[in-house]
Amino acid sequence: MKATRRLNLLAASSLALGAATCALVSGCSPSSPPTMTAKPPMLPPPNPYLMAGSFYPQTHWNSANSDVTPLPAWLGNHVVGKDQVQWIPAMPALGSAHYPYPGGEQAMFISGANRVGKIRITGGAFELIDQVIIPGSKTPPASEAEIRQLVGEIEAAGGDEARFLPQFQSYLKRHEISTKTVTNGTYTALDKDGNYYAGWGTTMYKVADERPGDVRSPLKIVKSFDLRAGLRPDEAKKISRMTGFTITYDGHLVVAMSGIVAVLDRALDTMQYQILEDEAIDNGVSTDPEGGIYVVTSKYMRKLVWNGTRLSADETDGAWKEPYDIVPNPKALSRGAGNTPTLMGFGKDADRLVIIADAGNPVKIVAFWRDKIPEGFPQVKGTSSRRIAAQLPIRFNPPATIEFSPHVYGYGVMMFASAFTDPVMTDGAFDYFGTLYTSGVSRAAPRGSEKWTWHPESHTLTSDWLTDVPMQPVLYPVSAASNTVGLCALEAGVYSLVFIDWDIGRQVGKTTLGTNPIFNAAGAFFIPMDNGDIYVGGGFGQTRITKQVDR
Repeated sequence: MKATRRLNLLAASSLALGAATCALVSGCSPSSPPTMTAKPPMLPPPNPYLMAGSFYPQTHWNSANSDVTPLPAWLGNHVVGKDQVQWIPAMPALGSAHYPYPGGEQAMFISGANRVGKIRITGGAFELIDQVIIPGSKTPPASEAEIRQLVGEIEAAGGDEARFLPQFQSYLKRHEISTKTVTNGTYTALDKDGNYYAGWGTTMYKVADERPGDVRSPLKIVKSFDLRAGLRPDEAKKISRMTGFTITYDGHLVVAMSGIVAVLDRALDTMQYQILEDEAIDNGVSTDPEGGIYVVTSKYMRKLVWNGTRLSADETDGAWKEPYDIVPNPKALSRGAGNTPTLMGFGKDADRLVIIADAGNPVKIVAFWRDKIPEGFPQVKGTSSRRIAAQLPIRFNPPATIEFSPHVYGYGVMMFASAFTDPVMTDGAFDYFGTLYTSGVSRAAPRGSEKWTWHPESHTLTSDWLTDVPMQPVLYPVSAASNTVGLCALEAGVYSLVFIDWDIGRQVGKTTLGTNPIFNAAGAFFIPMDNGDIYVGGGFGQTRITKQVDR
């Protein structure tokens, strides 16, 4: 297999969504965020190769991984009733993307475990249209009845682990759901032509409708490609499960997994790659419009460069790598930094940064200059080089590295506690799903979030506010329309969404969801929909929460 390469960055909003949001907020245009006018832009530029008009075309909303939506949040206090919830019981499907079909039909493509599926969401609908099983899967599918029974047992048991944990762990083992398989189908993207891309193991799959443009069409696997087939035998032995994935601004696929970063064309015919010796990658990949590709490995924060034909790790081409603080921690899921690198700063006059939380002791927020380091910029005290623009300890004291990517909106950035306070062990191995369903229920949840602001005039980072909210390791985006960020709270087994003013950290809303484990997104996201509803992925299937109409 030959290779090609190139890069993409998705915009956090499309022009269509921006226009819809501007109808709610005065003083904005479809191409700018509704809450304020900013130069440079607050959001990443739109990516022409992602599905136009989609409110969620790829994991983390855009290829900068900034986790921002132009849609409004639920402000005020609400309690969700059973009549507001639709649920499709199924095995884990943590990946998803929204497809706005011609004629007004809409669907969510989903992926995870051993399947890719499609859910029709037009109007108030929530129906599974079709699903295809990944070839070679030997995992027996869980029945709807089995999942309903297990969810009921977990909720009824409350905080009594003896009443639910053994049964739950038996279910996980029976269906081969584990830390080793959790990344399958998690990072996904829907391209401009309606092709859905997701990875299992070392193989990328391209899935589409048999009848293009028909929301009720069955799905088909158009093509698949095992990256090992494009490598020499000695190289193929060095790579492992697929993690990060996005689409470049020139319409290529970027795939990151332990031991390799590769760029493929969307037909899955050609590939360019860089082998990264002895470097694990357990997180996503970000890209910028100029061909920068950003990954964090178990050793370095890296920028690679794609020029349209060649993928380079050479400094002469603008690539770089920088070590960061790493202290091994048994409570961390990831090797090294647990979070996807997130880009800040867009436009010609912006300070252009890439941000992570490190794996040090204490854990710190670290901002790196993405491009050329400004002339005369002094090395920050306590850092390894001038490449690091800022570095501050995280004040809510996470038990291990932050596992979710930072939220970035404008020059603001927030991180929340998403490492486990008390990992569950099964047969001597870390049990990701077992931990997810005990934290905040029978065991202590990770607590806290912090927001900072980058000041381009002084090239400094300062802390704005701090919360002590107990969290499930699940993400809700920044709302540009409401100027809020959502925290997915979980305490004493009660799930809720807490909305915080982005600028001052004041709570401006809370939606109480209840004790049902279907609200545990298992590391997936709460995704605001364009009609005001919320879509939730998760370990027990997919859920739709309908917004209550004020009377």
